[in-house]
Amino acid sequence: MKKNFIRMISVLCIAAVALSVTLTSAFAATIYFYFGYYYTYINNDLVSLYGIDNDEFDVAFIPDTLNNRKLVDIRNNALKDNTAIRMIDFGGASNLERIGSFAFSGCTNVTGSITIPSNVIDIGTGAFQGSSSIDTVVFNAISGSVPNQCFMNCTALSNVTLNNSVTEIGDYAFANCPNLSYLEIPACVTTISSMAFQNDTITLAVYYNTDGHLFAENNGFNYVILDPENIPTEPPTEAPTDAPTEASTDAPTDAPTEAPTELNGYYLGDVDGNGAVDTVDAAWVQRYLALFNLADWVTIDHADIDGDNNVSILDVTLIKRYDAQFEIDYPVGEWVTIQ
Repeated sequence: MKKNFIRMISVLCIAAVALSVTLTSAFAATIYFYFGYYYTYINNDLVSLYGIDNDEFDVAFIPDTLNNRKLVDIRNNALKDNTAIRMIDFGGASNLERIGSFAFSGCTNVTGSITIPSNVIDIGTGAFQGSSSIDTVVFNAISGSVPNQCFMNCTALSNVTLNNSVTEIGDYAFANCPNLSYLEIPACVTTISSMAFQNDTITLAVYYNTDGHLFAENNGFNYVILDPENIPTEPPTEAPTDAPTEASTDAPTDAPTEAPTELNGYYLGDVDGNGAVDTVDAAWVQRYLALFNLADWVTIDHADIDGDNNVSILDVTLIKRYDAQFEIDYPVGEWVTIQ
């Protein structure tokens, strides 16, 4: 009620002053209006975003400054339940350090992707909770934590990329996200809440013997190992009895002089060369897009599903849809002959 009352006063005042309005609210907080943005002072150099005027725009573009002062903070509940905005754009938020609790919660008409910038060091509880039309999140924040309820009830969310600053995934962080079928857990993650993926059917891509790996095993999640070369193998306890005593010196007379022509190709989407196209291949492509090192046997060109000579997140999505047995318009899994 308090927030709505303040905004009601703001609308009345804006008509009188076109450029900037100063409003005094309870508890001595002062709210300013500047070209479609409501904000408050932190100090003389820094400001906090309080809200936006939906009559000005339907894109929540987060700028680097407001009225020549650095925008470093988005207040708790700033755009909560704002169904007028259709996009959240952090592209210009070069000074942003904090996204408050429930700041974008319930923004149900925000569609597409959001990229949280690397300068963000703190994200509050439920920051994007219930923003049910967001489908892609690139989490570049250096906050170290995907906080409690951060993306809870984001029912369209299907693609998430976590950076190597994430060490913790909190309570219900991705709970009730039915379309999130796959997530790569960075090796640096050391704490995952047992409720982080509540009510999700998800495959976790993990690194061998990390906390993510142990979490998946201990909590019964499907998982794939991203670094199978690190899985130890036990040597045989005794040599086979029929092993040859010495190497043959003669090559077989009927050895083929060249590889059969049917081997000159690959299965579309099979980047690890094991003859199958599955979530492991999608994981390798995601590592490639995130600029991680790839194993020697990975051939990333085999993931160009849409044939545009560019491996992208769209190709990852097509591989995942194929693995989930969705019908797609590309021949994933079919043999491609190299001429």
